[in-house]
Amino acid sequence: MKNTPLISLRRFVLAVGAAVAFCAYAVPAADDAQANPVPAIGQNAEDQKAFDPVKKGPRVLFVGNSITLHSPRPQIGWTNNWGMAASARDKDYVHLLQKKIAAVRPDAHCCLLQVANTFERAFFKKDWSCERNFKRAREFKPDVIVFFFGANVPKTYNAGTMSPAPARTFGEALDAFRTYLDPEGRALVLFSQGFYIRPKLDAEKEAVAKKRGDVFVNMEDIRARKDAHGRFNHPGDLGMELIAERFWQHIEKRVRDVR
Repeated sequence: MKNTPLISLRRFVLAVGAAVAFCAYAVPAADDAQANPVPAIGQNAEDQKAFDPVKKGPRVLFVGNSITLHSPRPQIGWTNNWGMAASARDKDYVHLLQKKIAAVRPDAHCCLLQVANTFERAFFKKDWSCERNFKRAREFKPDVIVFFFGANVPKTYNAGTMSPAPARTFGEALDAFRTYLDPEGRALVLFSQGFYIRPKLDAEKEAVAKKRGDVFVNMEDIRARKDAHGRFNHPGDLGMELIAERFWQHIEKRVRDVR
């Protein structure tokens, strides 16, 4: 994937994401809170966004999937351009955290990187590489990195039935991704459980966090709450608020202390 330039918050609103036709859109059963009905392909026209790039304070990078950012997709009933499925831009977890960060460090610079296509659906391929997909994120030189994704990893990987066999494990790719974004090992790094229950991925995330001395964030209580789920089985406003607060508990001190 071609690396895209960072853009300012004032240009955050984009044109509709790349058009991908779907023959049908299946709505999951009401009691199946773990079904992810949102296709990973074509979620955004651009996968990297920067907020207030002129600021020189602490740099916070959010790495995620459609919960972090999903461009308008009328084909599935989503017409917004922010984290799915908050009811407004300022209610998704990234913008809630950006507000908390700005309150204690007005000079902070936040950036998000959406990796549904470039990691979740690609890490297992032989030709996948961080250099090809994430060069601009590396150049951001984050002080804090929040990894929050996993839902779009093929379920055949979770089941151990992927064919052809994956070129690398999720954990191996995640470890390489972490090193690539923070080659000097100076950032505070959070590896979070996803909003969907994926035991294999959670175990691999936790193993990488332990190996690297990073933070593993438990989301079991939040993702188990029915009232935290909104449209498309993504977090609604309450879910986003709970997620933001959970991450804030872990990053506040570093955000305050970075000089």
